[in-house]
Amino acid sequence: MVDILITGSLIFTGEEIIKNGYVYISNGRVEAVGEGVVPEEYTYATLLIGGTGRIIVPGLAAIASVASYPLRFKKPSMRDRVNFYRETGIKNLLLAALPAIYELHMSGVTVIIAEGLTVELPLELSKLIGGFYGLAIPACSGIEPMYTPGLASIIKLSSRDCEGEAEIIEINERGYKGSKPVLSLFNTISYSIPASTIEDPWVENLELRKALMLPPSTIKPGKLAEIAVYDVSKPPAMLLDMASEQDVMKIYKSGAKLETLIAGEDILVDGGDHLYIVEKHFREARALAEKLLSR
Repeated sequence: MVDILITGSLIFTGEEIIKNGYVYISNGRVEAVGEGVVPEEYTYATLLIGGTGRIIVPGLAAIASVASYPLRFKKPSMRDRVNFYRETGIKNLLLAALPAIYELHMSGVTVIIAEGLTVELPLELSKLIGGFYGLAIPACSGIEPMYTPGLASIIKLSSRDCEGEAEIIEINERGYKGSKPVLSLFNTISYSIPASTIEDPWVENLELRKALMLPPSTIKPGKLAEIAVYDVSKPPAMLLDMASEQDVMKIYKSGAKLETLIAGEDILVDGGDHLYIVEKHFREARALAEKLLSR
C-alpha cells in the first residue's frame, strides 16, 4: 500500500486550522496530523505531496445528476431524467457521467451521490475511476433503495413533477433537506464548484452528509482519507494561506488550482491532472452527446 506525506502552509481539519503542518496517510486512512517539523518516521513515505503555498482541506460530498450531464442545457425535469435513464444502457450512462465526475473531482468532491435507477451506475463508477459513490433514486421511478455493500449511501429524491417520500427534495434545480440547501448540482452549466447558487460549499456538504447519515469529513487520525490539496502559491487565490480563517473557508470556490485529491486508497488527482478521466473519455463523451442531442 502507498503511504503518503502531505505538507502545507495551512491545514483545515474540519474542526481547526493548523499552520505549517503535515498529514500522514497509510492504507487509505489518516495516521497522523501535526504542526511544524515532520517526525522522521513519516519522511520515508512512498509519495510526498504539497509544500509551501498549499492548503489542505477535507473533501466534499455532493449529489448530482451526473448521467444526464449531456442533456443539462435542455433543463430536463426529474421525470424527464428518469425516462432518459430507463432508455439508456449502462455503458452510455457511465460515459455520459464522466465529464460531470471530472468536474466534481476537480472541485474537491470525494463523495458523489449519483442520481439514477440502478446501483450498477455508482458501483461501476467506483471500479472505473475510484472514489466514493452513492445512489439517489427519484421517488417517481417506483424503485426502492436497498442496502448495497460498496456504496456510501442510497437515498430517494423527489421534485414537483416526481413526487414521493424522499430524503432530499429538488426545488428549482437545488437540493434541500427541509429548509436547508445541500451541496447539489442538477442541470447547471458547469458541475464544478463554485456555482453561482452555492454560497458555502463546506456547510452544504455537511448538511448533505447529515441527510446521508455519513460522518463529517475530517482530517483526524483514524479517519478515512478524504483530502483535497490546493495550490495557492500563485494566482488564482494566491496568499489565501495567509488569510483569516473565515477567508480560508472560501477555498472551495476561490478558483485555486486543485493539486491533489485523495479518497481512501485512491489518488484521483495528482499534479493538477485527473489520473483516470482523460482526453479519450472526453472525445467519446462528446460523440455520445452529439447523438443524444440530435434525437
